[in-house]
Amino acid sequence: MTDTPITDPPPSTNERTATLSIWEKLGYGIGDAGFNFYWIIIGSYLLYFYTDIFGLAPAAASVMFLVTKIIDACTDPLMGAIADRTNSRWGKFRPYLLFAALPMAAAATLTMSTPDLDDGGKLIWAYATYSIMMLCYTILSTPYSSLSGVLTANTQERNSIYGIRFFFAYLTGIIVGAATPELAAYFAQGNEARGWRSTMLLYSGIATLLFWVSFFSTKERVHPPASQRNTALRDIMDLLQNRPWLILFLLAMIIMLTLTLRGSSSAYYFKYFVERPDLMGSYIGVQMAAYAIGAACTPFLTRFMDKARLLIVLMTIVGILSVAFAFVPKPQATGVQTIPFNQTQAIHAKQFFSDKISQRLGTLPDQADIKYTWSEHQKKFWIFKQRVTLNTQEASLAPQFSQGKVISVEVVVQHQGKTNAFNSADLPAELFLIFILNFAISLALGPKSPLTWSMYADAADYNEWKTGRRATAMTFSAATFSQKLGGAVGSAAIAAVLAAIGYAANQAQTDASQTGIVLLQTAVPGVFAFIAVFALLFYKLDRSTLETIQHELNLRQERSQKRI
Repeated sequence: MTDTPITDPPPSTNERTATLSIWEKLGYGIGDAGFNFYWIIIGSYLLYFYTDIFGLAPAAASVMFLVTKIIDACTDPLMGAIADRTNSRWGKFRPYLLFAALPMAAAATLTMSTPDLDDGGKLIWAYATYSIMMLCYTILSTPYSSLSGVLTANTQERNSIYGIRFFFAYLTGIIVGAATPELAAYFAQGNEARGWRSTMLLYSGIATLLFWVSFFSTKERVHPPASQRNTALRDIMDLLQNRPWLILFLLAMIIMLTLTLRGSSSAYYFKYFVERPDLMGSYIGVQMAAYAIGAACTPFLTRFMDKARLLIVLMTIVGILSVAFAFVPKPQATGVQTIPFNQTQAIHAKQFFSDKISQRLGTLPDQADIKYTWSEHQKKFWIFKQRVTLNTQEASLAPQFSQGKVISVEVVVQHQGKTNAFNSADLPAELFLIFILNFAISLALGPKSPLTWSMYADAADYNEWKTGRRATAMTFSAATFSQKLGGAVGSAAIAAVLAAIGYAANQAQTDASQTGIVLLQTAVPGVFAFIAVFALLFYKLDRSTLETIQHELNLRQERSQKRI
């Protein structure tokens, strides 16, 4: 391996290694924005939706996620075999973007619907709708991922494609991650279930349009050898003998475990440990912003370091910071308080502040002049807030608040000519540290997806170079199999841990339950990041090897064309 910078190759006259226009790269990349209108919901909010909105027991949700996702993962190789053998005037992979988008939209909307059923009926509904949604997702995502491997065989162009693709993916993640709780509340009008369904309906419509843009923008250029006649079983056997792909298979599962643990536990972390559910969307939005920046930097970083070595460095950083994250203490004060939907309660000013300030407020002399200004926090553009003053009064007990309001209080104390002001909305230092660590970890994880998907394309080229046979969709679909398996284990593990530690939805959690939630968000993903580093030590497709492979494949294609 070498860390010497490389320059862009000159435009290729060989269509197989073509240099793509920026419009085709953007057109392909925007398709992944469509997928993330679904995937962010699945990865970050669906478990929370099932337990706290739909009303499934955590243990039942755990088994449901594991069973359905394992079944779903097994459909990926089947879809890969079908896509590899598809022949149409639009190519092998592009037609699925055109025809599968609407069924995906319908299935996702049904999944986020909450019919009035008993516990058994709810579980059946969850099994059925989630399974159908993930089958539709597979029918769309496997050809889409495979398409990236046939746009061009130019390695640096692939790095650029994946950088753009995942920039769009994470940019959408910012929007979906930050906006979803607010949109659900906006559409709810007092009915949380309706709010989540309406939000999914909106996302589905946007995603469908983006898939169609991707269909019309792209062209398939890398084709299997003209004489190739192999079976799906032969494709699988080739992969099992493809060492780089086997390592990537394991790596994808491990990294997906890391991402799923972070994403699916964040809602619980903010609701029950930080006790700031109003910051849940902001936290995930910041996370996705960091992912987008990291993804956008990937083409630049790969000029100086091989993909595998770069991933080793990045995952080491993720592991160290994630373990450090576990030691961030619980914020001394919540800053604001969220009144649950359909509840009304009176709030005392002292509970907004740390013990030190509360003690000072409690020991003030009777003649001190104290004013309490109560404010409601209303979000604008999901993350940025404005404060609306509700009233100013002398009583420390707030008026009755209801309907999901987020409130804070400012206390102004005048005594003996001195004025002291305490504003609960001033965020405690622990919250700043939580957001900083979240951003840093996510920034290091950002290049993960562009790098690994580019490595899958390299593994497909390696397979063709070694065996003379190409199975692009099977290569990518078997990779998504491992990712979904990792996601299944991650989601099931979170639900199982919640059940084991005595988690009860919408109630104050025990110390053991809070500790479990913290570890799921912090140290446990860090451990899996270190395991990923170990797996990468065995990956040997470096830059010079890939250049040799592409050169020999180009020569084979030229000889084949001369014979024709």
